[in-house]
Amino acid sequence: MLRLVAFGSSSLERDGERLAGLSGQRKAMALLALLAHAGSAGSSREKLMALLWSESDDTHARNALKQLVHAVRQQLGAPDALAGTGDLRLDPAFIASDIAEFDRACLARSFEDAVTLYRGPFLDGFYVRDADEFERWMERTRAEYHARYLEALESLASEADRAGDRRTAVKWWSRLASADPLSAGWTLRLMEALHAAGEPAAALRHARTHELLVREELAVPPDPRVAALAESIEHTSAPAEPSLVSAHVAPVATDDGQATSAAPVSVAPTSISSHDVVSPPATRWARTRRRDLVLPMLALVLSVGALGYWIRARDGAAAAADPSAAAAARTAPGTARTSGTTPSVGVMPFANTSGNAENDPFSDGLTDELISTLASMPGLKVSGRTSAFGLKGSGLGVRGIADTLHVATVVEGSVRREGDRLRITAQLVRAMNDSVLWTGTFDRHVRDAFAVQEEIARSIATALQVKLREPAQPGRSHTTADLRAYDLYLKGRYFSLQQTRDGSERAIAYFEQAIARDTSYARAYAGLADARVISAVFGNRPTTEELPKARASALRALVLDSSLGEAHAALAHVLFAFDWNWPEAGREFQRAIALEPNSSTSRLRYGVYLLDLGRFGDAVEQLTQADSIDPLSAPIAMTLGRVFVNARQPDQAIRHLDDAVELNPRLAFAHQQLGHAYLQKRMPARAVDSFERAAQLGGVGDSAQLAYAYAVTGSRDRAVALLGRLVETGTTRPLPPFAMALGYVGLGDRDHALDWLERGVAEHAAYMDLLGVSPAFDPLRGDARFLALLRRVNLAR
Repeated sequence: MLRLVAFGSSSLERDGERLAGLSGQRKAMALLALLAHAGSAGSSREKLMALLWSESDDTHARNALKQLVHAVRQQLGAPDALAGTGDLRLDPAFIASDIAEFDRACLARSFEDAVTLYRGPFLDGFYVRDADEFERWMERTRAEYHARYLEALESLASEADRAGDRRTAVKWWSRLASADPLSAGWTLRLMEALHAAGEPAAALRHARTHELLVREELAVPPDPRVAALAESIEHTSAPAEPSLVSAHVAPVATDDGQATSAAPVSVAPTSISSHDVVSPPATRWARTRRRDLVLPMLALVLSVGALGYWIRARDGAAAAADPSAAAAARTAPGTARTSGTTPSVGVMPFANTSGNAENDPFSDGLTDELISTLASMPGLKVSGRTSAFGLKGSGLGVRGIADTLHVATVVEGSVRREGDRLRITAQLVRAMNDSVLWTGTFDRHVRDAFAVQEEIARSIATALQVKLREPAQPGRSHTTADLRAYDLYLKGRYFSLQQTRDGSERAIAYFEQAIARDTSYARAYAGLADARVISAVFGNRPTTEELPKARASALRALVLDSSLGEAHAALAHVLFAFDWNWPEAGREFQRAIALEPNSSTSRLRYGVYLLDLGRFGDAVEQLTQADSIDPLSAPIAMTLGRVFVNARQPDQAIRHLDDAVELNPRLAFAHQQLGHAYLQKRMPARAVDSFERAAQLGGVGDSAQLAYAYAVTGSRDRAVALLGRLVETGTTRPLPPFAMALGYVGLGDRDHALDWLERGVAEHAAYMDLLGVSPAFDPLRGDARFLALLRRVNLAR
């Protein structure tokens, strides 16, 4: 049975197990959430189109919805799960949802079931690109469900009050106060419940917390009724024990998103004085001055401290029945890091606040350098650059960013550059409770940018209790003392990471200029090597000219600094993709990953290397690790799809390739690989559509692959005509031998196909490393000429 989970982090589950493929596809999950909310009445296609493709014309939106519905049905393996032709609805026989279960529980007044189902805000942290109308619908629906959740809690709390069940009343009023700690009404009800339960000290602590939060967040005096009730409680109760200050129950997030307790947290004497707890009524509640929150987490610790009474009672009963269960309850997930938990951080692109777009490469470059520095720290998981930059301008809060990147903390910052002066601000935020773990502002000369970057990294390391890796070669540095060279390097990185034809060319120019200014700049040589390899893959320049230069740049970088993981990865890319030196390339990849285990790029390319060798399981393992580092990377999702295409598992391939297209609809290679997957599934119309889309987005190689698709789906005349036009243009632009050979294989023209492959091997052209595994070349595998080619690329078995 399938089940859609929409409260808290969204997911699709089968028999309790999360379906990673569909759960990561935002448009698909948005469609399922819309239909689950619509219930048995369903939703019209026009409404779905308006919400999910509000910026598209009617034809495009209708086709996109049709494709999405088809893809979801295919991936679910249940064509009837999305029922209807005009209006669409979820068939409850195939898909259940916590949305429907919550609605039924509220209707039946089973409020405890309802609040159990509500594991967090509706589609918390969820975001769909270019779907503003859906975003507005989601905000309205989120508010609607949150209000119903609060009503359910209030009903439970009021019922417990009427029944005289003080422990349960405290539990539910605490949940309400935690949901909105600024609400005077719920603060009063919780204080009354705590006082009635014999916990006046907890009631007073909560009153103090409410006062601090209202002054801090709203900059207004608290409701006088809270102060009046606090004075009344203090007059009728024994003074609070000072020892209570050092043993607050710290709130943590459990798996269901609710608050529970951890072990007592000692508050340092400098954080809060005993006067803040036991000062006389005449001064304590009459104060109106605004108080500073010395410890960032203090307010949250205190706001949920009122749960102490209920937790102590619960744990006491649990300990009597099962001591291990009580211990587990006190060490719930989400507490501060233990020795068995790896700290994790995502670095969001620093905002360029200079008012000059020309400084974008500088601010992006600083972010990229900080990610690289943090990624070198042992024992720290750092989200990849692609995913972090993919969220730039998304409008997500820290919690949404952290959930998307699968990290516990987030770094945010800004860069203001005016002439030779810099102002850099940065802060490290814990996503669970928005507490600031560290913050810093640096006013420096531009030449001190390196030092600031290192200082930020060290401050973050200290806050997360991890260590910076010491340089493998003391005295050597990846950076440069030449500020202009550094500026040029950052611009090279900016364009190189675009992974486009034009971007790789501009990157080469900037890296060369950086090296001209500082011939000992190791990272510039590594960047140049990588940009030249990408240029060769795109076919911008002849590989016979480009590859020796790429190889020389990578080797020069390693001579300057052998601890530079990206240089080892760049060299490995040349060695396997164009030199076909598989053993040495494998050693270089292993060295690169050992030096920079958080590099998703190294793992991505190592995955391609393993794919070429037919080690599909190992390739998936590396790519899965890359995906955990960079979950929003379309190239990683696309390469996972490539692995399954070559492993002849089209259903798995389509899942990953749909993810890639969702992340980057203009990624031609993903559409091309989708075409191959649909051919394997004997779905010719879908296959040709995908190949045609790739040809529209890509270059001549994608057109040659389209000729292959035409040929194998029965449109031989179209294939012949297309290949003929490509050959005619071969005198003015280079033709990719691999793709041209594929076109002739589709026509059954073995001789011309082998001619092109022999030419590709002689020229060390791109993609010849795939000869050993590509299913499309199966018709040639018994041919002596093809076997000779496999020996030349060292793939003969």
